[in-house]
Amino acid sequence: MEVGLSESERQLLRQAQRACRGKAGYVPVTVLLLLDRGRAVAAIAEDLGLDETTVYRYAQTYRVQGLVGYLKAEQPGYWGLLTSAQLAGLARELGQTLYTDCRAIADWLAATYGVRYSVSGLRDLLHRLGFSYKLTTAVPCQADAAAQMAFLADTLAPLLAEAEAGEAVVYFADAAHPTHNTRATHVWTETGKERPLLTVSGRERVNLNAALNAHVPSQVHLDETACVNAQSTQRLYEKLLAAHPHGPVYVICDNARYYKNKALTEWLADKRLVQVFLPPYSPNLNLIERLWKFLRQKIINTAFYRTKGQFKTAVLDFFDRLPEFGPELASRLTLKFHILDSQTTA
Repeated sequence: MEVGLSESERQLLRQAQRACRGKAGYVPVTVLLLLDRGRAVAAIAEDLGLDETTVYRYAQTYRVQGLVGYLKAEQPGYWGLLTSAQLAGLARELGQTLYTDCRAIADWLAATYGVRYSVSGLRDLLHRLGFSYKLTTAVPCQADAAAQMAFLADTLAPLLAEAEAGEAVVYFADAAHPTHNTRATHVWTETGKERPLLTVSGRERVNLNAALNAHVPSQVHLDETACVNAQSTQRLYEKLLAAHPHGPVYVICDNARYYKNKALTEWLADKRLVQVFLPPYSPNLNLIERLWKFLRQKIINTAFYRTKGQFKTAVLDFFDRLPEFGPELASRLTLKFHILDSQTTA
């Protein structure tokens, strides 16, 4: 017998299951999840040491009272402060509202349930519930999940298969403009102490136009230039054609104007190189974006360069050192892509 949980209810119950493992609330939460997966009542009763009547009672309570009522009725409790229903409310609130610190969450709990947590106690509770404190993910407001999935399945997958068979080569192309100005970043620091990082006030940039081999992440062709434009892109493409004298060369790129420049398009007309344009607002599908992030982590955000010359040298040396980073690049630059969907945040 299935209980027909909604996806939001499943999420809340999974969080509750993690939180109460080994405690009184674990059994009623787990029963609902197992019923939702289609497990037989007899099997659930045997696995959890219950009688079948109890399993049926759990299911009936949920059907009549809904999830909040079910959790109130069972009252498994969490560390003596929050009931299961209150915990479900907390998880729902965190899914709906952005909280930047624990104090605001503690104030919400006090105002909503009359329960007061210390900051450290609440932090421990959130960790046990499966929440962590991390940066939000920027999602373009026009990101189209359906278009991205269609591109991966109908356009990119066949090209990658062709390259895997040795009949072509696939590159991901993009430009980057590292700025000579150290940015603060997260590092491990002794508690109670600051970790100073020297900065400069410069705004000079190094302009990079590059293409990364989809199946050989350490193979990157680069054009360092005063300006990233159609001419720079043509020079980069000439390097790709020289590196691969036979067969088609596919370049996955975004919709920047210089990729669609008339002169560049005419130059490509009789070439083996084919530009394949990503769906609009989908940087997540461009593999080389992860290389730029890796560059910032390894070279830019954790070191100080007093002059632009030193900064530029370090950035360009990074590309000579790519074989040194081989294992790290291989683990980060996999051909697995996350889908961005603006509708999930609307």
